[in-house]
Amino acid sequence: MSVRENVERLAAAKVIDSAVNDLKKDPEHYLAASIDRIARAAEKLPLQPTARKQVGRIRSMMNADSMGKRLFIDILKDTDAEVLKTLMKDFIVESVWLGVHTERMISAREGFSVPWFMLIDPTERCNYTCAGCWAGSYQQGREMPFETFNRVLREAEDLGIHFVVVSGGEPTCYPRLLDVFDAHKQVAFMFYTNGLLFTQDFVDRLRIAGNAVPCFSVEGFREKTDQRRGEGAWNRVMLAMDRCRKAGVPFGYSVTETGQNVDEVTSDTFVDHMVDRGAKIGWYFQYIPIGRAPDLGMMLSPEQRMTSYRRIHELRASRPVFLADFWNDGPYTGGCIAGARRYFHVTADGNVEPCAFIHLAQGNINDMSLKQALQLPFFQEMQKIQPYSDNALAPCILIDHPDYFRKIAAMPGVRGTDETVENMSGEVGEHLDKLSAAWEEISRPVYEHDFSAEARKFSDLKKQKAENIRRHGGDMHAFYKDPTVEK
Repeated sequence: MSVRENVERLAAAKVIDSAVNDLKKDPEHYLAASIDRIARAAEKLPLQPTARKQVGRIRSMMNADSMGKRLFIDILKDTDAEVLKTLMKDFIVESVWLGVHTERMISAREGFSVPWFMLIDPTERCNYTCAGCWAGSYQQGREMPFETFNRVLREAEDLGIHFVVVSGGEPTCYPRLLDVFDAHKQVAFMFYTNGLLFTQDFVDRLRIAGNAVPCFSVEGFREKTDQRRGEGAWNRVMLAMDRCRKAGVPFGYSVTETGQNVDEVTSDTFVDHMVDRGAKIGWYFQYIPIGRAPDLGMMLSPEQRMTSYRRIHELRASRPVFLADFWNDGPYTGGCIAGARRYFHVTADGNVEPCAFIHLAQGNINDMSLKQALQLPFFQEMQKIQPYSDNALAPCILIDHPDYFRKIAAMPGVRGTDETVENMSGEVGEHLDKLSAAWEEISRPVYEHDFSAEARKFSDLKKQKAENIRRHGGDMHAFYKDPTVEK
């Protein structure tokens, strides 16, 4: 950490503390001036061009009557002041500003991709047995030693990664989860949870830590949530949400869209209920047929997936909540973000995987440093062929491009960490081959209509990347050191 970074960090922290103090007094009155103050401070930092554009967009949003502005005001009103200061410093300063700069610098110097965030499972234990859970295909009971968890996070911070998502299993079953949050005060954490263990003491400690945002898993309203998660699951989630809101701890919700619940979880009434309970984030994942006994009947049809895409865009424009659609947001992320392009996954037993839903591994964090793991050949091969298509509405290597999944799975040293590889040679693989072709037919004209300018640029960038890699003889280290093409 350089002296200059420390000076920038302290200056930015001072601006944020002052802005939050003003905003907590009267959000509507101080909002524009406080955002301007933060934006002016950001202009003095060595931001990447994309980060500068984001600052400009936020500035414009706060000066308009938008859902984004309403959401920000709601966050200011509902979040404890110290929690808000901590999260803003960790997410904006450490992760987006200083972190991205460090990541890009290391990438250009050493020739490998340093992703923006990581997903890590400290435990595979869970106090629920939900049907179709992707984590349920792992061996239950494995747990990451506290020392290993700490080491991986320290190595991540050294690389500039200051945003970490925690999953499982059920993260709150990990006995020292809060100790991890306390030990890494310059990391912004988000974790997925069923809410069962959200006692008042746990929520109070979460508020004191100030750097972790829970996202509660639901399947719709009470009937569908209890049906998949067990009787009483809905009531326990609502109680956990109420405790977080009262304590000033911001939270979100997470849903797995299936053919049976997609209409409910994308309805006005459901999203309004989540907003009314205090949720500020909504994560939408599609059911993916992985693991020991996948249920193809739970998958969305191409028509249902398109309906979800349209509904979430409508809800974003009309509701004060940040909604993320893990597969259909490819136009905003430049296609697939997995395989350490922008994120990767570490399991409780240390396996390093491309994604929470791509259960392949070629190395283990117990045998190598995080820096070495990010340079694994199968990660580099995935990055070489990303984006897998010039249709950014079809970003996924498994459900949209199953042949690419088979190619990566067949690489030397790559092993499946569940039964997905075996399933891909049978009924599951045949189903995904047909489903991906049908989705391409439906989604391509929508993508080219809804994102016409972006689609042309995206196609050009894919060609430029392929040509640049070819010129370097397929050497990804040379590709990342070459500043002439967007990564």
